[in-house]
Amino acid sequence: MEKLAKKEITDYFRSNIFESILAYSAWKMILGSRSTGMISADMVERYVKIQKYHPDFFLSTERAFLFQFVIQVLHSFDPRTDSASLYKVDKDETEKFVLENRKVINALRDVRNKIFAHRDIKASQEKLNDFKIPSMNDLDQFFKNLIIFYNSLTNTIDGSSTMFNNAYEIKHDIENLFMNIQRGETVRKEEIDLKWMWLENNKKASDLL
Repeated sequence: MEKLAKKEITDYFRSNIFESILAYSAWKMILGSRSTGMISADMVERYVKIQKYHPDFFLSTERAFLFQFVIQVLHSFDPRTDSASLYKVDKDETEKFVLENRKVINALRDVRNKIFAHRDIKASQEKLNDFKIPSMNDLDQFFKNLIIFYNSLTNTIDGSSTMFNNAYEIKHDIENLFMNIQRGETVRKEEIDLKWMWLENNKKASDLL
């Protein structure tokens, strides 16, 4: 029965980790596409222009993905005794993983506990500004470490391993979304030009001949 319970937990966290990586990849794509530190300036100009067509949508979507991955990935390391977590699968190994990745995990917990899930009424705005999302480089490495750790647990439980590559594919969906918005805007501007520079133009040939 204990073995089955552990497998149920690892099965749950397979989906949990997949969805966390997907949300992180989407957040990284939307935010990172506006960074000249990561993308060439000419492409950043293009991505910024696209996102400015629908600024509220992209801002809220970016933030939703951020909330999702921060809150969801921390489920794996919930220390509460009444919650499912990887501690229930292997307490010693999970404690070791958390210790080795404490920089990222602690930063994510601070953001979740003080800002996202709750707002600390004792903390000043200046103090709240100290709670920051880890760098993308640190988060990239953290998720790589998490995949290796998760697969080490499932290999022990049922001899399985999981590739999470599909979770990263959402960046291509977002790239296609950007391009489709550009295509749509190009057509929209052409239609406006046709209407006001041609259809509504009283100097067109059909009006004069």
